[in-house]
Amino acid sequence: MDSSVENTYVNKMWVQCENENCLKWRLLSNEDAAKVDHNEPWYCFMNADSRYNNCSISEEDFPEESQLHQSGFKIVYSQLPLGSLVLVKLQNWPSWPGILCPDHFKRKYVTYDLDGNVEEYHIEFLGDPHSRSWISATFVGHYSITLKPEKCKKKKKWYKSALQEACLLYGYSHERRLEMCCLSKQKDKSKTHDKVAALAKKRKQISKNNIEKRKPKFRKRKRKATLTYSFENVCYDDALSKENMVVSETEVLLKELEQMLQQALQPTTTAEEPEEGHGEEINTGGKQSHLE
Repeated sequence: MDSSVENTYVNKMWVQCENENCLKWRLLSNEDAAKVDHNEPWYCFMNADSRYNNCSISEEDFPEESQLHQSGFKIVYSQLPLGSLVLVKLQNWPSWPGILCPDHFKRKYVTYDLDGNVEEYHIEFLGDPHSRSWISATFVGHYSITLKPEKCKKKKKWYKSALQEACLLYGYSHERRLEMCCLSKQKDKSKTHDKVAALAKKRKQISKNNIEKRKPKFRKRKRKATLTYSFENVCYDDALSKENMVVSETEVLLKELEQMLQQALQPTTTAEEPEEGHGEEINTGGKQSHLE
């Protein structure tokens, strides 16, 4: 990179116009950038460079970051304050609003490279529900109140709720925004808690597997108990039927004895009646013989 290009791009800062019909980026010198109030909107007409102080003027060309690296330069991202409302641009997602908040594991919200420059931010993404992640500073920028909703192919309701929440938090102070970060309030939680939760989940899974393994045995025992119970019922029913048979046989014998007794008494009565008739015949005969 020649000296003229070096003087054009080195030690400069990009600022975005917040006019919803523009949203172009303008390159400011360090002196001009220091005058920018990040809590107030910024527009092209506020640019001190007359070549790029109108929204109708296109953005100036800027080398790719890879080209700067090849020339021995790199882009340095200025550190944003804790509690800043930001926009994150990731692949296949619309620009998503979030808040810079501390990671309750690392106890910080920003990391630096070996040269001491900003490398990543910890961001709590807005929407219902919140989520959090470490994001490269390359994809993090200031939130604009004039942001137009972008096309969202998935999680449309989530994206809509995120924009609504960002609009509400725009006028809040950094401290008030941090209070709205429900995930960053979990500072007292540690990795031990996660390990315990994982261990409990593992034990629950093992217990579930053991129960599933025991189910066939339990079923066999239940079947055996059912068979035993059925066998006992059958034996009991057999005993009752045998007892009933004995009773019925006894009743039959008693009836037969009763009939035998009746039959034994009937012959004596029939035998006496013929004897009397026979006597009369004899007597009659006697009389007849006497009359003759």
